[in-house]
Amino acid sequence: MAKADVAKALVDANCIKIGLFTYASGRQGPVYVDIRVLPSTPSSMDAITDAMAEDVKEISPDVIAGAETAGIPIAAVLSIKTGLPMIYVRKKPKHYGTKSQVEGIVKKGDMALLIDDMITNGWSKLDFIEGLRFRGLEVSDCMVVVDREQGGSETLGKSTVKLHSLITLKEVLSYMLKKSQVSQEDYDNVLEYLENPEAWEKKINAKPAA
Repeated sequence: MAKADVAKALVDANCIKIGLFTYASGRQGPVYVDIRVLPSTPSSMDAITDAMAEDVKEISPDVIAGAETAGIPIAAVLSIKTGLPMIYVRKKPKHYGTKSQVEGIVKKGDMALLIDDMITNGWSKLDFIEGLRFRGLEVSDCMVVVDREQGGSETLGKSTVKLHSLITLKEVLSYMLKKSQVSQEDYDNVLEYLENPEAWEKKINAKPAA
């Protein structure tokens, strides 16, 4: 699938939001990638998972592992489209019942493909990878919809995991600019942020209140 088609599906589902946001890390930024809303637009979900399914077949894992929580619905659809079994992995082991971090039927030695919505610096993915490996699964690949290109690929590489993404955030923004769905000013602002988030945040916080 062409990058433009992937970008269109994300934009149609309102997955890319421009403004001023506070992230889970506590840091601020001018763009929010909200792929959790993707299933609310079935046509976009179908297009995105079609594109991912093509890549999944090339990687040829034994099992698809959805990452809690955003990766689970994506992995479920991919399981149906590819015919591969699915499991899901929590951020941390649950504290009740089996106290498992990985849910589903696990066969030791199987190659698991970790599925998530996006990647920033990649550190959160390491908990999922560690959990899967602890259960005896092999993990050498991780697939996401959007790569924010903020160090995720390098972080995974240190754990001998290759990153696969449908599209980068810059590519989505470029599509939006061409389609007049984002202003040149906002486009330039987000790119400035992506190049150096820390400097961008200092610049914003240094501005006097209106």
